[in-house]
Amino acid sequence: MNPFACTLPSPLRVCVLALLCLAPLAQAQQPPPPPGANDAAPYLGQIRDSHVYGDVWERPGLPLRDRSLITVAVTQALNAPSELRLHMGRALDNGLSPGEIQEIIAQVTWFRQLPAEVDGLRVAGELFAERGVAAPGVPAAEPGAADAPSLVPFPQNERLTPRDRSLITVALASTLYASNTLRREVARALDNGVTQSELEEVITHIAFYGGFPSAVNASRISAEVLAERGYPLGDSRFPGAPYLQTLIDGLVFGDTWTRTPLTPRERSVATIAVTLAGYQTEQLRTHLGRGLDNGLSVQEIAELIAHATLYAGFPRGINASRTFGEVLRERGLGLPE
Repeated sequence: MNPFACTLPSPLRVCVLALLCLAPLAQAQQPPPPPGANDAAPYLGQIRDSHVYGDVWERPGLPLRDRSLITVAVTQALNAPSELRLHMGRALDNGLSPGEIQEIIAQVTWFRQLPAEVDGLRVAGELFAERGVAAPGVPAAEPGAADAPSLVPFPQNERLTPRDRSLITVALASTLYASNTLRREVARALDNGVTQSELEEVITHIAFYGGFPSAVNASRISAEVLAERGYPLGDSRFPGAPYLQTLIDGLVFGDTWTRTPLTPRERSVATIAVTLAGYQTEQLRTHLGRGLDNGLSVQEIAELIAHATLYAGFPRGINASRTFGEVLRERGLGLPE
């Protein structure tokens, strides 16, 4: 027994004991990272602990079950098996059943390539075997068994509600920067009972899994759909997900962009390359302008685009070249030689 608690008046002693009991539960909601995940970039561990799990996962707009649902979907779509395994385990802890996880895997397949489903089934099978839980229609396997259960997610579609499926598809379309699909799915989500505040939280949540450019784009599209339907919007720069403004002003530009040893110019080089590779046109446009402001010359950005195209592909490179030309014309600058 805690000796300090024994010296307190009875009501306070009860409160202290309750907090001591709840502390392990709070820690359990912050799973350890995959081995070695932050060894080469410790700052990622700080962001993970303070912003991802210490802030966004604790926001009241979505229950933990729903946050797990969209995180499993996004990490599967990104073919990120280590994170997927971690979040499938967390999903079970947060109340999702093996059958519901099967259906998430199936839902993602329609928006992502078949390899994402294969990896999702493999990771889920291994995890279910380790925990000794049975998926619907599949007997539980002994932990450490040589073969993971064969998980066939179709056709029991009633495992997830239309609202659940809308949370998944909005998160996926946001992450994949699929703007036209996202516009349809935001409208469908509203029809399926997802509230405006829940949409805001989905978009904020995926910022840490699909990237801030994807979340900013999703906020813009969601705001357009909400406005068309007569929903009230605030005066935030990101009315479809207002909390993004706090994160971007604080974590992204206030903290990360000011860190040494990289200079703002060097961070612009990296950011232009990433947004080019992601075909994230509006964010690319913003960061091409920021790159010029941070000291990159027109010729340097032209070379950056040419170099990145060899790794990202010509469709993305041509899109970046066209976008850069528009930025230069808007600024009254000449085109590169």
